[in-house]
Amino acid sequence: MVTATSLHYIRLFYLVYFAAMGLVLPFFPVYLQQTGLGAGMIGVMTGLLAAARVIAPPWLGHILDHRHAGAVRLVLISSALLAALFASMLGAFEHVLLLALVTLLFGIFWAILLPLTDGLSVSVSEAALADYGRLRVWGSVGFVIASLAGGAWLMGDSLHETFPAILVILMLVTAFAATGFPTLHAPEAESTGIGRPRFSVQFRLLLVIAFIMQASHGAYYGFFSLYLSDAGYAGGEIGAYWVIGVLAEIVMMWLWSRRVQQVAPAWVFAVCMLLAAMRWLGIGLTTNGWILVVLQLLHAASFAAFHVAAIAWVRRLAPVSRHSAAQGLFSAAGFGLGSTVGMMMCGWIVEVYGFSAAFFCCSAIAVVGVPLSLLLPRRMVRG
Repeated sequence: MVTATSLHYIRLFYLVYFAAMGLVLPFFPVYLQQTGLGAGMIGVMTGLLAAARVIAPPWLGHILDHRHAGAVRLVLISSALLAALFASMLGAFEHVLLLALVTLLFGIFWAILLPLTDGLSVSVSEAALADYGRLRVWGSVGFVIASLAGGAWLMGDSLHETFPAILVILMLVTAFAATGFPTLHAPEAESTGIGRPRFSVQFRLLLVIAFIMQASHGAYYGFFSLYLSDAGYAGGEIGAYWVIGVLAEIVMMWLWSRRVQQVAPAWVFAVCMLLAAMRWLGIGLTTNGWILVVLQLLHAASFAAFHVAAIAWVRRLAPVSRHSAAQGLFSAAGFGLGSTVGMMMCGWIVEVYGFSAAFFCCSAIAVVGVPLSLLLPRRMVRG
């Protein structure tokens, strides 16, 4: 049953989950640098967090389709607690292989949380009980708070001691939030006579496009903070640039989320890809402060508009009885495999050719996604 209180629990989940992301994305590379790792190994470690999204969400989504809502809630709570456990171990190991193992295990249980919650939120939204964008926007608020706090308090010698502890606290609050999630009935399974219905070609193409978009973010998520630090920006300034991007995301999700979800996928994804290509090209060309402000505003397209549209179209293009699996595959293809390939590739490029070359490569990747996006439906369809 969906109540006002249960919706507050979803908002709390997004707030703390993305607060954790607001620490991990900007400052985990800096944390790893303080442990003595080079750019190539930092790319591997950050890539492992993304690789974890390839492992857990699709497998778990297949299992949880048509399971009782209580089973989904139990998985969410257990995963958040295990994520807290492995986050607490990040500072305990200096050997690179042990650190890599702990990073991967934390990433696996962290990766389970978001696709399941997004699937629930989209179900709530499509039942006209709440707007997905206005639920998800609380994650952006959490990201902003964490990025600002991280820039002010975590940069410097304190980062190594406080980073894992704060991550543990956030994971524990995430587990608490999952205890109050609403209960929705699973959809009736489609009877085909041949087992589970297959995913359509259009759905598979959407997964490819999600992969390309997230791969194009490799330099940004893996090395934007280090790039700015190398250019002479202080920790607070670095955090502020991340915040500018997320503020643009908040405005888009709050005001235009529902409208974006009603645009034919070919057009919304093609435009988002084109603007992402412009963003990465511009960042690679200059670290001028005012230009970076403008480029960071394009986060409203390269992430926010793309994400809210993709979440809706994953559900529309997938069989009704396979929505959990579809959300897991979307997370695996984009945030998992795409981010893994993008960050690991950019780690090598940065080490050999420098930061700008990595952003130029990411711009080219995004350009590839434009014609592929135009192969999706150019008018509204329901699948």
